[in-house]
Parts: sequence; structure tokens; C-alpha cells
Amino acid sequence: MTSAQRKRLSFSIGLIISIILLWVLFRDVHFEELWTALRGANYFWLLPNMALVILAMYQRAHRWSHMIRPVKAVSLNKLVAATFIGFMANNVLPLRLGEFVRAYSLAYQDKEVSKSASLATIFVERMVFDLVALLVIFCAVVSVAAVEIPDEMRTGIYLAIGIALTGIIFVLVLALKPDRTSDLLTKYLVFLPERLRETIGSIVTRFSWGLIFIKKPKTVGWVSLHTLLIWLVMGISNYSVFLAFGFDLPLDASFFLLVVVSISILVPSSPGFVGVYHAGTVFSLMQYGIGRADALSFALVLHAAQYIPITLLGFYFLRKEHLSLKQLEDEAVENIQN
Repeated sequence: MTSAQRKRLSFSIGLIISIILLWVLFRDVHFEELWTALRGANYFWLLPNMALVILAMYQRAHRWSHMIRPVKAVSLNKLVAATFIGFMANNVLPLRLGEFVRAYSLAYQDKEVSKSASLATIFVERMVFDLVALLVIFCAVVSVAAVEIPDEMRTGIYLAIGIALTGIIFVLVLALKPDRTSDLLTKYLVFLPERLRETIGSIVTRFSWGLIFIKKPKTVGWVSLHTLLIWLVMGISNYSVFLAFGFDLPLDASFFLLVVVSISILVPSSPGFVGVYHAGTVFSLMQYGIGRADALSFALVLHAAQYIPITLLGFYFLRKEHLSLKQLEDEAVENIQN
């Protein structure tokens, strides 16, 4: 199978999943009820939601500055631009290329930051800090919320815990013993050509440069604090949309929604997490007694309130930094497939 065929297959699978989920969500909903809920919402409350979502993006960039600083002190403006561009790419490109696009856009803006080091910081940010923070929030919510957790969700949580622990171990080993890790990989990958083993060892070494901050407890503390603030802001942002629809729900429902949606969007889907985002939102709200039509109307508005400003700002920064989305996409696809 060629790289182009693999790309089309991955895109098709994600698109099919999105279509199926949308069909399931809409099939039993009366559109009159959906329209009534949408028409009755107070859209003024979307303003604080969008403001908080944008604030969280700036917090992400500030957190990233602590992680990348041991490699290179990068200006916050460049990090903000790369962050918005990466999240915009997830909204418009297939194959979840946003994290790669984010890393490469920073590397193009600052030539002294390697793509490998930039990718390493993003990997640790998403697969360790963000995942651990979500698990902590979920445990806190479950301890106070009056909702029953389905077995399927418990399985997903256990899987996420396993991924988080694996990521933490991998990061620690690679950060503390990069040369040893590279030697072990090249030693045990004897079935590969020598040139390819050397290439893998070189990539691992360059990747480890992005993990230097792990050796600095103070930096890890700052990154952890910013991570907690990011997810607190995102959770509170959901609550303002509750107010828009007049939902009388406790604050823990906002954070329950945050965790469930964050897990839901890990499922393959079309660009912008269409279908999986809405399914996670509807499922969360129905656990708190919200009807399907009201929950679906809420999901459509919440998704749009996050999708539109991030996408528009992402294209703004793309143009501002004179970058090509097509070039970033092609390079990201090439690196994934190789």
C-alpha cells in the first residue's frame, strides 16, 4: 500500500466514524425540539466561553515556553502563533496532524529549534502532563458527582492510566539516559539495516534534547501548575455555555464533560473531531438528566464556539508568519508515514 493510499484509508475511516456517530445522534431527535433549544439559548454567554478558550491557548504557549527554554529561549509570540496554527490544523486537516504542524511551524519560525526537540516537548505535554491532569480531574469529579460511571468508560480510564504511566516511564528513561536508550534501540533492532538503526539512534538523541526540562524540578513544577490552570480554565469555560442554555447543573458537570470529551476525541474521526466531540458531549449531559435534543443543541454550539475562533486565529497566525499550511501538512504526513 502506497503512502497516498494509506492517507486516503485513514481519512476514510475517520470520516465514516464521524458520519455514523452523527447519524446515531440525530436519528431519534425531533428537529423542532432541536431548533427550539437553539433558538432559546442566550448566546451572550458564548463570549466568556470563547474568551476563556483563547486564554487557555495563551496558557498553553506559556507552558510550552518553560518546556522549550533549555533548548532555546523562544519568544512567547512565536509559541502563541505555533500553538494556534497547530490547533487550527487539527480542525481542518485529516490524520490528527495538528501536533506535527505545531512543532514544524515553530521550527520554521525559529531555525535554532529542531523539529525533533519541538515534537518531544509536545509529546510530553499531551501524553504525560495533560493526560495526568485529566485523570486527576476525573477522579476528583467522580468523588463528588452523583453520576454512575459506565463500564466502558472505566475501561477507557484504565487504558488512559496505562498510557500515562508508560509515557512517564519512557520520558524519564529517555531524558535521564538518552545515550543508553539510543544504544539499546540500535542493539536490539538487529533485524533492521545498519544505516536505518543509526538513523533511529540519531533521532532518539535529538528527540531527547526536547526533554531536558525533565531534569529541572522547578521547571517541572511550573509546567504542572500551568497544566492545572489550563484545564481549570477549560472546565469553567464549559459552564458559561450551561448558562447560555439555562442548564441548572453543578460545576462538577462542566469538568465531567471536559474529561469525557477529551477522551472521546481520541477516537479516529474527520477533521475537527466532528461526531466524536458531539457524542462525548451528549453522553456527558445525559448523565445529568439533560434530554437528547437539548444536549445535542448544546454540543453543536459548544463545538462551534471552540472551533470557529481557534480556526480563524490559526489562519491569522499562519498568514502573519508567512507559513504554508500545505507545506506543513506534506511534511507532517511524510514523517508519520516514514
